[in-house]
Amino acid sequence: MRKFLILNWLKDKDFLWEARTRIFAWYVGLSTLLVGLSIPLFTQLAVFQVNKRVREDLLEEIAAFEQSYNPNFDKDIAIIFDRFLQYKIPADKTFLIATINGEFYRSSPVGLPPTISYNSPLIKNLANSKQPIREQNLIVDEQVGGIIYKAEPVKIDGQIQGVFIVANIVAGERKEILAAILIVIQVLLIAFVLAVILAWRMAGKVLRPIRTLINTANQISETDLTKRIPLRSKGEMAELAKTFNNMMNRLETAFQTQRQFLNDASHELRTPITIIRGHLELLDYNSPAERAETIPLVLDELDRMGRFVEDLLLLAKAERRDFLILESVDLRELTKEMYRKMQALGKRNWQIDNLVQTTAKIDRQRIIQAVMNLADNAVKYTQTKDIIALGCTKEKQYIRFWVRDTGCGIPPQDQERIFERFVRSSNNQSNAPGTGLGLSIVAAIAKSHRGRVELYSQLGKGSTFTIVLPQNNT
Repeated sequence: MRKFLILNWLKDKDFLWEARTRIFAWYVGLSTLLVGLSIPLFTQLAVFQVNKRVREDLLEEIAAFEQSYNPNFDKDIAIIFDRFLQYKIPADKTFLIATINGEFYRSSPVGLPPTISYNSPLIKNLANSKQPIREQNLIVDEQVGGIIYKAEPVKIDGQIQGVFIVANIVAGERKEILAAILIVIQVLLIAFVLAVILAWRMAGKVLRPIRTLINTANQISETDLTKRIPLRSKGEMAELAKTFNNMMNRLETAFQTQRQFLNDASHELRTPITIIRGHLELLDYNSPAERAETIPLVLDELDRMGRFVEDLLLLAKAERRDFLILESVDLRELTKEMYRKMQALGKRNWQIDNLVQTTAKIDRQRIIQAVMNLADNAVKYTQTKDIIALGCTKEKQYIRFWVRDTGCGIPPQDQERIFERFVRSSNNQSNAPGTGLGLSIVAAIAKSHRGRVELYSQLGKGSTFTIVLPQNNT
């Protein structure tokens, strides 16, 4: 069964584009490249180190030979060579060769490979050396492999009497290096296979939150936005899941608000339509008295519907960039103008709390509309003897318009939702008419100015709505 699933998975072309497959392919490719480059490099470094050590050993042999005699007292070249080679046992694969007057004299050990035997071209050539040969000399022989050699002429009374030659066959050590490298390659292959398997599993584990996110997103529908990704770890994937959940919370809230908005809007429109339809269906068109009674009622309902639609359009326009027409406005004169207009809303004890002599860059008509909405709202929730006051002040880089009343106040449970669309205070003592959009419009106008609306209210003592705006909007 598992084999069948794997074959079906391999036949699926989409898996080639999955993040897990691409990460795995990159990992395998880079690992293969690194291993493929590191093995030759390691081999070259190992051979280089062997050759370097051999050359250093050969130089030490030459130095030991030079210290074994005194050219001022030792005059017999044969005795010098015999004394040194008689007791000198060279390291494995190292050969010490002495030549006198261009001819082979003796060696240690006695047996020599053909390449460096007494009659070989190399020894004959070195036996006639006039200068020390201490550079990095390496020849390759088909029979014994690589040979590193050094040569030191021996002078007695200023004349070259012989040449001391040291040579080393490095083929054996190179074979050991290659054998070790083969073992390393085998270990690396096993480790590579294990790493590939673990990489595939780890890639799947790391990307599991993304698959969960995809599955969760596929399960989300317009009617069910409650699905969330469980947070079981930390790091970037946990942040991704957290961000997705937060987005879904906002989206669910927005959908609920939209759904509530549509329900409330349909309800607000259904009521006047029902009233109009009912009166028109019952209207006796031949009766002047009924027509005179019905027509004003129908017109009043149509006016209410028109105001409702205009409010909805205003809220929609508030999201646009061209909603505001900013200009420099004298706040003292603006406050006086709004105060005069407010007095026409109803018979109340109208007052001015404060005037400020300054200017601000705002949309004059929108601010008047917002403040008038606050005043109209205050009239609905106050009695004739109550105070409704208007004020304006400046605090640092902000200006504040407020409308204060001594009415019934707003219950605490309503204060957080009072600026939502179609929400009205449960303390509506006067059963005041309206669409429930007035305070929403105030909040939208303040927000479009990069400002906010603050509310302070106490039951039985009244409410204060304050519009806080930056003095200079850009």
